Amino acid sequence: GCWSASRTKASTSSGAMQLGEQGKLSLDDPIGKVRPDLAAPQVLDGFNESGEPKLRPAKGPITLRHLMTHTAGFCYDLWNGEMGKYLEKTGLPGVTTCKNDALKTPLASDPGTRWEEGINSDFVGKAVEAVSGKRLDAYLRDHVLTPLGMSDTAFKITDSMRKRLVGMHARGADGSLAAIPFELEQNPEFHMGGGGLYGTAGD
Repeated sequence: GCWSASRTKASTSSGAMQLGEQGKLSLDDPIGKVRPDLAAPQVLDGFNESGEPKLRPAKGPITLRHLMTHTAGFCYDLWNGEMGKYLEKTGLPGVTTCKNDALKTPLASDPGTRWEEGINSDFVGKAVEAVSGKRLDAYLRDHVLTPLGMSDTAFKITDSMRKRLVGMHARGADGSLAAIPFELEQNPEFHMGGGGLYGTAGD
């Protein structure tokens, strides 16, 4: 097995669509009704002369559809230099720390105006939790993974999974691959709906 990374997004979105079918989530209502922390989004509008970030209110509300299609305006600081600078300035942690503070970043663009992969799916996971009353790991286990027979997929690495776990590797300057120490927090503040699952190729 291995870290599933962004393949997690498909499982999280499946859970959200189930709750949509049940009328518990709406694709096009403002998601702030379910997640008050998303009710008044701010957009990062560059930095002032002294290097401090400038924020402005977003021009419209964020919807679940925006989050699920990566058009809500959120980004990953890994691929967005301005957001990387914002994290440096504010001291906010990166999303792979699985700390709630990692989700306190502003938007990189107004909702519905452009596509950019980012922490959108982590908020989809938070919406699933808000309306289901379950933590994301439990909801996905009970309603997505177990019904599909995906017994080797979970946020927490079991002893059985760990015996078969493939490590992470990175390419060196000379092009060679070497193992690197990397594992997602096994007791996270939030389960990362955008990239927290571990699983097997078969699953």
